[in-house]
Amino acid sequence: MRRLFFSTRDKFFMGWEIAFPANDFMSGTSLAGGRIDYRRMIEPHISVGIAGSWNSLDEYVHKTTYQKPDGSGAITSDFVKGVYTVPLHVTAHYYFGDGKKKLLPYAGLGVGAEYSEQTLYFNIFSIEDNNWGFSLRPEIGLIYPFNAYTGLYVSGAYNYSDNKSDIFRFDNISHFAVSVGLSFGSK
Repeated sequence: MRRLFFSTRDKFFMGWEIAFPANDFMSGTSLAGGRIDYRRMIEPHISVGIAGSWNSLDEYVHKTTYQKPDGSGAITSDFVKGVYTVPLHVTAHYYFGDGKKKLLPYAGLGVGAEYSEQTLYFNIFSIEDNNWGFSLRPEIGLIYPFNAYTGLYVSGAYNYSDNKSDIFRFDNISHFAVSVGLSFGSK
């Protein structure tokens, strides 16, 4: 007898995350990211939990003049923009279907905070800023359960954050994310 995906109460998700920036500060895609989730089934189709992810983005910028916000100086150089983000969320997910089919779609929402470090590297110097902001993460995904305890998942999410930086002149560091990984359940 095949056990259903919903028959395990605690679930852990670990995966690789690809980030696509949705802000004015960065434009390059990042393959350097990951994600960890813990979800607890509280109803037959509903889970609550916590989630954390991280992304490291780098972008080369050709020779540009960068002016200080107060107008007291400027520098002309090529440089590398670097952004490191760590969104942390409390989550809720709804799973569609009865758990008997091979593909289990779900939708979820995460609410929390995001830590971010932004750095401009030019020659041997750097300018950096770090900040915390409010974060909201709607998500849709599919789980391909191998059995009641393990499965493969893929998800797409929009990670909105209101992190602000006066130094780099942006008011959010949001990004789209695609995650692929494994889910593990406990008895």
